Amino acid sequence: MSNPHSSAVFVFCLPSVLLRLLHAQDDCDSGSCYPTIGDLLIGRGGQLTASSTCGLTSPQKYCIIGYLENEQKCFTCDSRYPYNPYTQPNSHPVENVITTFKPDRKKKWWQSENGINHVSIRLDLETLFQFSHLILTFKSFRPAAMLVERSADDGQNWKVFRYFAQDCAASFPNIPSGPATGVGDVVCDSRYSDIEPSTEGEVVLKALDPGFEIENPYNSYIQELVTLTNLRINFTKLHTLGDTLLGRSQNDPLEKYYYAAYEMVVRGSCFCNGHAIQCVPLQKLRGDVFHEPEMVHGKCVCQHNTDGLSCEKCEEFYNDAPWRPAKGLQDNACKQCKCNSHSNRCHFDMAVYLANNRLSGGVCEDCQHNTVGQHCDQCKLFFYQDPLKPISDPRACAPCDCDPEGTLHNGLCESQTDPVLGTIAGRCLCKENTEGARCDKCKPNYYGLSGSNPLGCQPCSCSPLGSLSFSICDPVTGECLCQQFASGRHCEECMVGYWGLGSNLYGCSPCNCDIGGAHNNLCSSRDGKCSCLPNIVGHKCTEPAPGYFFLPLDYYIYEAEHAKPLSGSATLGSTPFGRNSVLDVVFREPTPGKPVTWTGPGFAHVLNGAGLRFTVNNIPFAMDFNIVLRYEPESLEDWMASIVVVHPGSLRSERCRNKITLQEPHSLTLPATARIALLHAPVCLEPRTQYFVEVYFSQESASDPKSKSSILIDSVSSTVMGILLTSAVNPFTPGWDLLW
Repeated sequence: MSNPHSSAVFVFCLPSVLLRLLHAQDDCDSGSCYPTIGDLLIGRGGQLTASSTCGLTSPQKYCIIGYLENEQKCFTCDSRYPYNPYTQPNSHPVENVITTFKPDRKKKWWQSENGINHVSIRLDLETLFQFSHLILTFKSFRPAAMLVERSADDGQNWKVFRYFAQDCAASFPNIPSGPATGVGDVVCDSRYSDIEPSTEGEVVLKALDPGFEIENPYNSYIQELVTLTNLRINFTKLHTLGDTLLGRSQNDPLEKYYYAAYEMVVRGSCFCNGHAIQCVPLQKLRGDVFHEPEMVHGKCVCQHNTDGLSCEKCEEFYNDAPWRPAKGLQDNACKQCKCNSHSNRCHFDMAVYLANNRLSGGVCEDCQHNTVGQHCDQCKLFFYQDPLKPISDPRACAPCDCDPEGTLHNGLCESQTDPVLGTIAGRCLCKENTEGARCDKCKPNYYGLSGSNPLGCQPCSCSPLGSLSFSICDPVTGECLCQQFASGRHCEECMVGYWGLGSNLYGCSPCNCDIGGAHNNLCSSRDGKCSCLPNIVGHKCTEPAPGYFFLPLDYYIYEAEHAKPLSGSATLGSTPFGRNSVLDVVFREPTPGKPVTWTGPGFAHVLNGAGLRFTVNNIPFAMDFNIVLRYEPESLEDWMASIVVVHPGSLRSERCRNKITLQEPHSLTLPATARIALLHAPVCLEPRTQYFVEVYFSQESASDPKSKSSILIDSVSSTVMGILLTSAVNPFTPGWDLLW
């Protein structure tokens, strides 16, 4: 066995790839750049561990075997305390393998326990580093078999770098022996496992075999071979010499079998993907602030707009191009995103990058100021770009001013002015039947603007027969302007009491059903035929049926022209008119060829709030009578009549004693569309008695007490209940008399 203090020189060549990485560039402006390579063990004694160390719990004896039997020497290992050349020279913990390059560095080493074949040394790095090569210098025999492993995920998964064995077939039967045929081949190497030299023998592992030319050292496969977070050296077999050479005083043959190493060098650098020349400590991970001068730190000081511990990503807002490692003269710097001052965040999208011919792949995030798009270069929906402002202006996008009911797409406007496309920024897209700058109006002859209508408005559909010529409907309700006596939403029918729309030159005509011969003044809208009472025939119900004749219907007629005018207030609340003058009579002369619709010489002209007193003194028998009022209004407004029957004393006959006498006012509506009104409450009258029938007239729509509205009163008549029943119960026909 050679002298433990002897030395050996080992010379090796690094592959061209690693040689290029050994020399860091002065800066990163001209292309790729790399941090300085150093010993990754320096400053990481606390991160280096061994599965076996002699003397950790108590002093342990070990021996050194020489060539001559009498030269056997034994020593004590006591590693309970850290190594100190003066106080603890026999302490051999694993951190002793970290080289100091001092002249007396061979005085300390790491040593395992005696006789243990499987021993490992492990280095745990705080982040990803780039590994160059490993050098182990042994104080004892080199291992008869060993392997070196690496992990790139903090020790979760391991891969073998290389196997070493004196007899590869015996120690690792499933592993091919060298040489390797490819740069990443895992083989067994027998060059570093001989029993000689007995001390200061070395084991060397290079990350990349220099015998292979590597075309692209930046591809993922090569990077996977040279990067690691953990390194583990597994010694699996000791060299043995046999017990015959041990001294006679030696009782334990295992005391001479152990692993011992002077130095362990792990060359590498901070892994920065060609984007940094300097690395700094990982303060948060290590927790210390004091570092040895030559320590290789783990956090890259990234350039080329990159970021991350290993410059493995682009800096925030520099994602317009894909991240790539720097290569030679190509710095592959990350490009700043273009967001037109509307965002400071973006991400890279490969699909967008390829669609843009690899010119831009940055997609802006959270665009502000109502903008959207890859570069925040468009106005979002329902906004348009002001043609007088650049898109980078924070006020470039203005809101659309469109009525959502009348525009396509709920108020969307054209986003920008483009002469080629014919678009105008801010212009509303009107539905088919709407118009206006905001599309908020229906086109002429359309109505009912509604968002649920895909056309916006619907056609008026006014009937040309009943509507006024050249008129349009109400744009909101759709109601048409009708001709006189036409009605309906679209002027498609005649008013009640009229007929002949489309059949007559002048629109609708009055039904003119006979007052006594028809049920009412309603006729067929098609031909104007009236609905006749029994035994009455004719288009207007003016003829008796065969075998029948007409009785005179007007009995006990009291002409208004002979009544006494009354002043004061009507009982129903009409206003006083302050008049007590001579009765105003309107005379009426018959016209040849036209029926006479009145009785007597004409009508009494009565103003709003005034009244008439009729004297009744010719009743022949005590019986019930109906009061019928004939009239002719002078406007299209309805009137009201308040009727009171005044008589002196008490009733004498048994027939009328318990009957209604109408001494309290009774109201009667005088519709503008009728000419006769019947008071449905009968009154019992006796002979030889003078009665006064007082009738006040009022018009509710006339709010002005001094209103000059008036009504023409023809007569009051009485009809005996049961005798002239047909005329008493069916009075609502044309005519304006009052029947009793």
